Amino acid sequence: MLNPKHEQLISHLFIRACIILKYPNLKFRPMQGRNGGVKSAKNLVLGHTNLKNKTITVDIYTPKHRKPKSYNSILRVIAHEIAHHQKLPYRQRYKGHLIIRKHYPAFYKQVNKNIEKFKKDGVLGEHFN
Repeated sequence: MLNPKHEQLISHLFIRACIILKYPNLKFRPMQGRNGGVKSAKNLVLGHTNLKNKTITVDIYTPKHRKPKSYNSILRVIAHEIAHHQKLPYRQRYKGHLIIRKHYPAFYKQVNKNIEKFKKDGVLGEHFN
């Protein structure tokens, strides 16, 4: 069910999203397909980012049947992954231990700001309901 036109459109949407958020040097990769689908919802990964290499990998197909995901959900994952580059993780002491804060309230505010910028854009706004 892999669709090269779907991957090409997603890569164009990613480039547009990076231009809107002023991060043009990020690289996009679709996540490699899994054979047989996902057995459990707990090991589901929608996307991940590499802060050092500035690459963002997003799963653009549904986990079980490998059908193309909606553009709305993919753009929300892209907004989340770009927010990792905007609000970097930091170390914090908690009960005598060092923890790494990757997802925190200011981070999620940044994700919501990114989604609002996508909705205001003429090209990306068409894909939101």
